[in-house]
Amino acid sequence: MVHVYISVKYKAYFTEQGGENVVTDIIETLEKLNVLQTERYWENVIFSYQWWILLIIFVSLWIIWFILFDWTRINFILLVGFLSSFLATLMDEVGISLSLWVYPYSLTPFTDRMNVVDLAIIPVFYMLLYQYARRWRWYIMMLALLSLFAVFVAEPIFSKLYMYMPLRWEYWYSGPIYVVMGLFVKWVVDKVNNVSLKNGGRIDNDG
Repeated sequence: MVHVYISVKYKAYFTEQGGENVVTDIIETLEKLNVLQTERYWENVIFSYQWWILLIIFVSLWIIWFILFDWTRINFILLVGFLSSFLATLMDEVGISLSLWVYPYSLTPFTDRMNVVDLAIIPVFYMLLYQYARRWRWYIMMLALLSLFAVFVAEPIFSKLYMYMPLRWEYWYSGPIYVVMGLFVKWVVDKVNNVSLKNGGRIDNDG
């Protein structure tokens, strides 16, 4: 059994609110979950074929990015990567918290998110898309194609390999999210780019 210590200060507050037992139960449940996830990771996840696939994807994508990256536009393209990774991580947290999906496999034992998606697949693809599709027309077309590929090819494959389990979610629900996120990221970075131009910087795309 997991034993939980709550300081006198917090115990007095939650007792007054009538919720000390509930808070204690929540903390115990979280600690049990952490223990179970850590045990499962070291016993069943690490060095499994799913773990190796995730590792290969993570390393390969960043090697490809390093080779193809336009270092003359580093500031704006890295901003695309940061924003897209942040939004993907945020949405992942919301989805997992609402039990919309789960990831049975991850590279590290310290998270229940799939960091390969949030820290590699999403930012690398969005950065390369922003780098090569400078005009809005081409950007939107390529963004739509990539979103369709993710929804109808990538996500089903990850699910088939038991690395992604949608619970109260359908693959096609993700499509509009990928598109809106891509449009928002480009809009924000283009705005930053235009401000830089007005302040004497260089323009980063053709509009």
